[in-house]
Amino acid sequence: MFDSRNPAGVAALQLGLISTVIATTMTDALAAGFQAADERRECRAAYKYACELEEARGRADDLGRVAVRAVRHVASLEAEVRHLRNALQQRQDLIDGIKSGKIAVAR
Repeated sequence: MFDSRNPAGVAALQLGLISTVIATTMTDALAAGFQAADERRECRAAYKYACELEEARGRADDLGRVAVRAVRHVASLEAEVRHLRNALQQRQDLIDGIKSGKIAVAR
């Protein structure tokens, strides 16, 4: 069975080699576990980023619609202000005409 003069030494060497193989395997497995955890973390981060980006795009679309409505509302208010200014100017012109006697008022 043993062909060496030091069977205990050979057994210790073999046990050492087996222990080294086990330790190397465990180290490799631990490194693979860390790598898998890092990849999973990166996937979650990428997914979270994609979700937040899509949410931001949705908010931007909503804000764009609000901005368009606001611009249209401001434009209608500006048109109303122009109309009121014209009406006031006509009224003032009439008052000035009556005061200066250029326009006669029927009584």
